[in-house]
Amino acid sequence: MQFTPQSNKMHIAVFGRRNSGKSSLVNALTGKSTLLVSDLPGTTIEPVFQYVEIKNIGTAIIVDTAGIDDADLFRVQRTREVMDLTDLGIMIFSDETGDYKLEKEWVHELAKRNIPVIGVITKTDDHYVDIDSLKTGLNIPIVKISVKRNTNLGSLRHALSDFAPAEFERNSIVGDLVNPGDLVVMVMPEMIPAPKYRLVASQQQILRDLLDHHAMAVSVTEEELPELLSRLNKLPDLVITDSLVFDKVNESIPASVPLTTFAILMARFKGDLDTFVAGAGMISTLKPGDRVLLSEACIHHPHNGEIDRVLVKAKLQEIAGGALDITTSVGPDFPADISGYKLIVHCGGCIFNRKQLMMRLQSSGVQGVPITNYGIAFAYFRGILPRVLEVLQVKA
Repeated sequence: MQFTPQSNKMHIAVFGRRNSGKSSLVNALTGKSTLLVSDLPGTTIEPVFQYVEIKNIGTAIIVDTAGIDDADLFRVQRTREVMDLTDLGIMIFSDETGDYKLEKEWVHELAKRNIPVIGVITKTDDHYVDIDSLKTGLNIPIVKISVKRNTNLGSLRHALSDFAPAEFERNSIVGDLVNPGDLVVMVMPEMIPAPKYRLVASQQQILRDLLDHHAMAVSVTEEELPELLSRLNKLPDLVITDSLVFDKVNESIPASVPLTTFAILMARFKGDLDTFVAGAGMISTLKPGDRVLLSEACIHHPHNGEIDRVLVKAKLQEIAGGALDITTSVGPDFPADISGYKLIVHCGGCIFNRKQLMMRLQSSGVQGVPITNYGIAFAYFRGILPRVLEVLQVKA
């Protein structure tokens, strides 16, 4: 638990043409010679993720990308996909002819996605660049550096700190719901799969957040909960449980005790809870034959009876009263055109950063397709959504 998950770190992506010095810049910022550097264009063919320390931010993720002018359209598409997880962009301007039309198109695309961009002029030893002319119409800061001579990298580091988005993630998962000294009970069913000696990602992150906010966290299984409550000399200030055992937990605690689920808290932390709740309200409108998209962040083979994909499919079709046209997208493969879907149900997105998930919510909003997520959908299925949202003061 001593490491911040990669998905919770700020993501800085470096864009530019082939052989513009992207990999050299990443190596200079990280202080390592990890990335292969060559005079041959197209050396970087896939996004490469590295750690970098940024003043006032701490450890961030910096992403090296294939050239935006790459002849391989698949590589360019993979670079476009990086935009979805980018909190802060660096655009390298390196064309010796001064034709920056392509770079400007990408800067404008990043701006549409509300991603701040820092322009970087590299290879300053090789040619002159009219920075004032370049700034016209872009409205972005521009830093002139020389990686070869190791000059002005400090100015770029300061720019990264100064122009980083203030809220690339929520400040806390649960900290705003508790006070120092509050007693919080976390109910963790033994049936939830996790590697030996480890917790599920959401449980781990919420536990750490509670400790950081000086709450007293106690963890039990649903079977042990009644015994724990009998030993306490006061009621818990908050109980957090898994949706699967909500009924048993709800029966064990008084109605006056605030109760929510790990999935609800993570939905609020990673995305927009109001949007997800509104999307869940559309489940009752589904009819046989409607198109539904299940979207998952993890790329893996589903286990038999897996809670998310298998059970969500079954329950949606039960509510619809017949077979639905259900498709599944995994990893970065989220359809650009989602307008034909009646509903999108997304996983918790624990391996995504918040920007990545919010881009999908933005896409669903622009195309007018309701979106919810697995945790909220399960709360809706079980009729517990009003109860678990109570502590968050959100109306179901």
